Amino acid sequence: MADNNFNELLIHTLKQIHIRLDRHEAKLDEKADKADIKALSEDFKSLEAKLDEKADKADVKALEQRLDNVESRLDRIESGIGTIKWEIGVGLTAMGVLMAVLKMF
Repeated sequence: MADNNFNELLIHTLKQIHIRLDRHEAKLDEKADKADIKALSEDFKSLEAKLDEKADKADVKALEQRLDNVESRLDRIESGIGTIKWEIGVGLTAMGVLMAVLKMF
């Protein structure tokens, strides 16, 4: 009978040790998960920053292309204005010459 009580006590003690070990393991897992989450969040932040930089670079390139298009349009407009000035100058000169010729008669 004493052996039976000793075996039951031993089994009971082992069960308690097992329960405590499970609790400690759960706590350790929880701490490890928190550490993993912190590391992952830092990785995500750095990746997000890199993606933002790439997006900014892409935006800058797109803006440069748009500015180049606008610049070429402005160049065409300026050349068109220059042409119109020249045509008006020639037309006014021709009119002046014509009026001078007509005044003679």
